[in-house]
This record gives sequence, C-alpha cells and structure tokens, in this order.
Amino acid sequence: MYRGMNRFRGSGSSVYRYLTMPQMRRKVSNSWSAMQDTYFSTKDIFEKHKVVFTMATSIASVATAWIGYSLRHFHETRVDQRLERIESAMKNKYEIGDPEFKKLVSSSVSIPACIATAGTTLFIGYGLGWRGGRWYALRKVRREQMKEQMKILGQVNSRQWPFKFLKAKLPLLARIRPRRWPVRILRRPRLAESAGKTSETHLIEAWSAFFVHIQIVAVIMPNLQPCNRGTKQFIMANNLSSRFFVILLFLLATLWSIDALDGICNLMVETRGYKCEEHEVITEDGYILNMQRIPFGLAGEAPRKRPPVLLQHGLLMDAITWLLSPPDQSLALILADSGFDVWLVSSRGTKYSLSHQTLSPDNAAYWDFTWDELAAYDLPASIQFVNDFTGQKLHYVGHSQGTLIALASFSKGQLVDKLRSAALLSPIGFLGEMTSPLARIGVESFISQALYWLGINEFNPRGDAVIQLLMNICKNPGVDCTHLLTSFTGANCCMNSSIIDVFLRHEPQPTSTKNMIHLSQMVKGGTIQMYDYGNEDENNKHYGQPTPPVYNMKNIPKDFPLFLSHGGADALSDVKDVQHLVDNLKDHDKDKIVVQYIENYAHADYVMGVNARETVYEPLMAFFRLY
Repeated sequence: MYRGMNRFRGSGSSVYRYLTMPQMRRKVSNSWSAMQDTYFSTKDIFEKHKVVFTMATSIASVATAWIGYSLRHFHETRVDQRLERIESAMKNKYEIGDPEFKKLVSSSVSIPACIATAGTTLFIGYGLGWRGGRWYALRKVRREQMKEQMKILGQVNSRQWPFKFLKAKLPLLARIRPRRWPVRILRRPRLAESAGKTSETHLIEAWSAFFVHIQIVAVIMPNLQPCNRGTKQFIMANNLSSRFFVILLFLLATLWSIDALDGICNLMVETRGYKCEEHEVITEDGYILNMQRIPFGLAGEAPRKRPPVLLQHGLLMDAITWLLSPPDQSLALILADSGFDVWLVSSRGTKYSLSHQTLSPDNAAYWDFTWDELAAYDLPASIQFVNDFTGQKLHYVGHSQGTLIALASFSKGQLVDKLRSAALLSPIGFLGEMTSPLARIGVESFISQALYWLGINEFNPRGDAVIQLLMNICKNPGVDCTHLLTSFTGANCCMNSSIIDVFLRHEPQPTSTKNMIHLSQMVKGGTIQMYDYGNEDENNKHYGQPTPPVYNMKNIPKDFPLFLSHGGADALSDVKDVQHLVDNLKDHDKDKIVVQYIENYAHADYVMGVNARETVYEPLMAFFRLY
C-alpha cells in the first residue's frame, strides 16, 4: 500500500513537472511549428497537382455518396418488407386498417440524420480523394527522381503522352463537336471570365465547379428519401428518378471534361512546350469565336512589348491550320519564337467556334451566313479584341478565305487604322480563272445549291450528304480522287506525306452551304461582290438596290502595307486571278506592297510546306519588322 502510494505520488509529481509553463510553451510552440510545416507541405503538393486532386476528390465523393445511397435504398427496401408483414399480421389479428397503421409507423423528418449523412459522405469522399491525390503526387516525385538519375547516366527517354489509354481515342474525341449546354452552370466561361486563362486553368475550373454541383446532388439525393416518405410506389418511383438524375449529371460531367481537354491550346500548343491562353470573343451578331494566344516562344517572356499578329485560316479549316506542321515549320510557333505575340482565331461554324448567344447549330438561322458576315462581323471583332487586349496595332496574316475577308474589309476602308500591315498567302480576290477540277465541277454541277434546296444548311465535308456528292464527282473524267487534296488545291510540291494523317485528324471543318453558294457565284461571275439572293426583290430587301454591292479593290488605302505571296501551281488562287487583283492595286504606293511569286507552290504548301519557313515565312517576318 505504501509503495503504491509512493508510486502514485511519483506519478503525480512527474505530471506536475510535465505541466510547468516553460515546458508547456515549448510543446505548444513545437506543435504549432509542426502544424505549419504540415500545412505548407500539403499546400505545396496540392498546388503542383491541382487537376489530379480535384478529379480524385470529386470522383471519390460522388462514389461514396452513391454507395451510401444504395445502402440506404437497400435498408429501406428491407424495412418496407418488414412493415408490410407487420401490417398484415396486425390487420388480421387486431383488425387495424391501413390509415390507422400508418399513423403508428409513419416516420418523421430527421434533420440531424440528414446532416450527419451528408457530412459523413463529404468527409469520406474528400478523404479518399486526398489519399488518391497524395499517392499520385508521391508516385510522380519518385518518377522525377528516377528521371534525374537517368539524366546523369545519359539515358533519358523522350517525353511521352501520359494518358496512354486515350491515345487511340483522341482522333475520335477530336471530332466531338461541343454543343451549347442547356444548363447554365455547365456553359463554357464567357469573354470576361476566360480572358487570359490557360487550358490548365480552364480544366481545373471546369472540374472544380461542375463537381461541386455533382457532390451537392450526390449528397442530397440519398437524404431526400427519409424526409419524404409516402407510399411504396412513390418511393420506388422517386428512387428511379433520383438514380436517373445523378447518372445524367455524371454523364454531362464526363462530356464537359472531354470538352475541356479537347482545346487547341491543350492539344496542339502546350504539348510542344509553349504557353497558350484560351480566349473568346463575341461578334456583333452573337457568334462566339474561339481564340488562342501564344504570348511568347520557348525562350521565355521578353521585357519589351511584343508586336501582336493575328492569323486567320482559310475555307473549311480552323486555327489548327497554323499548327499542323512540326514546331520549326508551323507559322504560329515560328512567329512566337521570333518575338511576336501570336493570336489565332477560328471562324464561326467550325468546331471550336460553334457557340452562339441565342442560336443552336441545329437551327437553320445559325448557318445563314457567308464570307460577307465573316468580313463584317468576325474579322472586326477579332482584330478589335486583340487591339484592346494588347493596346497595340497588329499585323495580320490570312490564308485563302482569310485573305478574301481581309480584302473585302480593306476595300471599305475598315480595320486598316488598327493594323500595322497585312500578309496575304494564296490571296483570293477573284475566282473566275480557278482551275481546281474538284471545285470547278462542284460549281458547274450546282452542288451547293442542291444541298441548300434540300434544306442542308451546314456544309460539312465529313457529313454523309457531302461525301455522297463527292463520290459522284469522282466518277467524272479528269478528277483523280486518289489524290483528293491535289484535285482540290493543285499539286503541292513541298508537303511531307506524314502530315496528311495529322491534317485528317483535325480537318476539314464545316461552313455554311450559303457560303459555298457565294463562292460559286464568284467563280461563275468572275467578280467580287456580296451574296446574290437571285432576284431583285430580295436584293433590294437586303441591300437597297437590285444587284449586290461590289467590293472595289481599288479603294484599298494606297499607303497600307501589303505582302502578297502566290504560287504557280495553285489551282484555287490561280495566277491569272492574282494578277487581276494586282492590276487593281497598281496605284498602290510602290514601297508599301510586296508581291512574291513561287513557281512550284500550290495552295496547301503555304501552311504545310516543309520549306515554307525559308521560302515564305522569313520574308514575311522581315516585311513585318519594317512596320
């Protein structure tokens, strides 16, 4: 007993010594430092792996909520069966009817139970997500350490695509066209929200914002059941509708994540080591155009302001036109590496510019445009956006239809006050002498008009209707469809055959059938004028005159710097048509216009030629540096 008391006293005295103020302060200080270290190390890991943690946490939370929901549903089913047996037994023995029995067994709302279930679901979900993200982060650190060791040994492998399971599917995903989302929370961020954000930022925000809604739904849905008990039939119906609703939202989340991954910055620029920003600009008539900005090259950001340059693609193409070749052959990346602030834009109706403020692409009114509207709305909106964003005048590069809309605007004296100069590759001012067999037969066969009369307002080269018509054209003598690109553009001299696979993965892109009719009118009429509605009444209605107004190339300001480059083998921008355009510019200031002629170049060589850098792009950049 005495020894026990002494032992107790000794224990007590040690406890007392443990609780003295200096030691308490030291232990509190150590604990606080440990908490700070844990916080900052955790924050550092999370910052480096935002996307993984967001996705892992969200998926784990939804999965946990779904498992809890299923268990609750299973439990309620068993309870219902037991209640039915009790009801039957009591009815037979004590003659208690259904209404009286419901008064005895009806359940009331349990708010604490709902809160407890919701909290537990979120806690477990975020716990699982954190563990998954931490595991990923540690695995990535181990991989980086191994890479450093291999680098020392000189055995570093080339960078590989990390998501190997998506490698074969990307061509398919690339063809998915993002539609206008019906639910407002799922809409793509608009201009004010998206300006200056990289594709990684968009991806993080898309997953984070959407899965917040998914988590709320997934947590709340299980807890609606005990709060709204009714008949067995109502419970079953409610369970089915709840399951359907959650599954539908999860599918929409998946589609959104695919759309976030399937951006030009993500697919074509950042994978090559360049910084890229996604932007959106809204035209005056409501179309939402997708733009990309490559602010600097691989060398990094320069202290001085870089002159901005806008690249505009041609017919049946989009902004990927400028990124199809390897980095040292793609004009967009060459310009970025050469000190320019590069901007790309995709015209309305293409995959990445398919949105509209009020119209859906399924609506015929959406496709009621021609290159007139591209010149009147798309081009001014794009140039104004870059001008406002950078605070500088910009250079302009157009290819094919991109030159046509620029010339149309310049002929009205528009946009030249916001531009330093313009480079027009394969310039299209007139089409009367076009020699492309495929295009010429298409015009003479009234293909576009036939599609328009059939109510096909979207001219989609990948669509069944256009493919069938192309098959019919290929039966004509003189059209060699084994070389379809050559039959359309002319014999391209300098393209690598491997680029065709890259081209077909992303191009061609849709336009409106009405636009194709307008281009056909240019071929047949040999003039450059606005869309002809076919009768005087309609033309009067739109233009206030019986015939469409003409774009007069002679009205282009004579002191505006122009660089024109055309090829002798080009079947679309024919030499005679280009000469007609140059004749119209004969009064242009001689020191403000450069005309380059490349005898063996055809239409596609200007954007995919292996020697385009030395042949075209270097002279083009030298011209830009003069202004």
